[in-house]
Amino acid sequence: MKKLLTAICVMFFLCLMPSGTASAATATAVSIGAIDYDNLTLQVYYNNNAIVSYSTDKKNWTELEGMYDNTTSSYFMDISWLSATSDQTLYFKGDVVTTIKAVILPSQNTSFKVTFDAVEEEFTFDNAEEADSFQWRKTSDYAWNEVSMNESYSSYKTFMSNIEKFRVKGASIVIQLPQVKGTNNSNVGRRPSKAITINIAARAAAPSIKVNSSKLTLNTTSSMEYYDSASGLWMECDGAMSVEEIAPKALYAKGGNNVTLKIRKAATTSVTYSKTATINIPGQAAAPSIGGDTSDCKYYYLNSKLMLQFNTATTTNVYQYVIVKSGSTFNESTASWKSVTSSKLITLSGSSAPSGATVYIRKKGTDATGSVDLVLSSAVNSFTVTY
Repeated sequence: MKKLLTAICVMFFLCLMPSGTASAATATAVSIGAIDYDNLTLQVYYNNNAIVSYSTDKKNWTELEGMYDNTTSSYFMDISWLSATSDQTLYFKGDVVTTIKAVILPSQNTSFKVTFDAVEEEFTFDNAEEADSFQWRKTSDYAWNEVSMNESYSSYKTFMSNIEKFRVKGASIVIQLPQVKGTNNSNVGRRPSKAITINIAARAAAPSIKVNSSKLTLNTTSSMEYYDSASGLWMECDGAMSVEEIAPKALYAKGGNNVTLKIRKAATTSVTYSKTATINIPGQAAAPSIGGDTSDCKYYYLNSKLMLQFNTATTTNVYQYVIVKSGSTFNESTASWKSVTSSKLITLSGSSAPSGATVYIRKKGTDATGSVDLVLSSAVNSFTVTY
């Protein structure tokens, strides 16, 4: 009975041993498999040795312990205790086949550098010659995203799209060169590089753009730029640009179409371009009609005076006129327009409206304020005073 129990115990312990350690007769030298620098594990094949030992100096040996994988009949050794600042050599040998196998684990690339040019929107990678990709994540995330170093690849374009989104509020990201897994002691791969933190600053606020409905100008400056949809380019603004310059299609003479403008502060040598302001300019209305009682404006002469009347003028339907004497030049944006808020007859003397003068009329516009939408002053109509 005692011999039977002893035999059962021996069989039980043999079953607990990995199958690769059970047959010393078929043992071969220890071999090295996958080296994973992200998980900091090194795969060791016992190759039917019962015990495998490791050393860092070939003098002091320690029995290998680790997680056994039945699928590959190998152990996964923890290598997190090894320094990453310099190359580290590990030696392995079996108890049956004592041939020593060495594996040199490379140091981490600590000279890797990343710079972000906020003006040019470009990343520069230094000391990354051995890599054809990099990894990034937000500082608040844990998952790495891998990106090709080739700027024409979709992964790089997606990366830059994310950077553009971060410019709204600002963000910090971490970049590193990814590991290259080792496959054996002759191909040990590469550790991930040191991680670099890059701060992506939020863009400055969009400029506050106003359209002057009377002068038909915008409060642009030379430090701004507008998007030209025809060329697909951002164009430099001038100071106080006219609607005719920046949005000509909004004018009645050019079609009277609604126009959407995009304007931002241009980049400087130290600051990138700002967020974008979107301005909707409504199409300009036609000029008021001039004629008799059924027209917007009628006029006649009485006792060498000009009689002028705006038939539908009210406080909410305001018309404007200006008289330009012969020899003077009419400039709509600088003219001293007089507003008319009623249909009351206006009497103009010969000195105010001399023969040969030109009377220009239009419907007054409305500046955008709060809930009030922008309305451009209408196109201009005119007639010449002839007594």
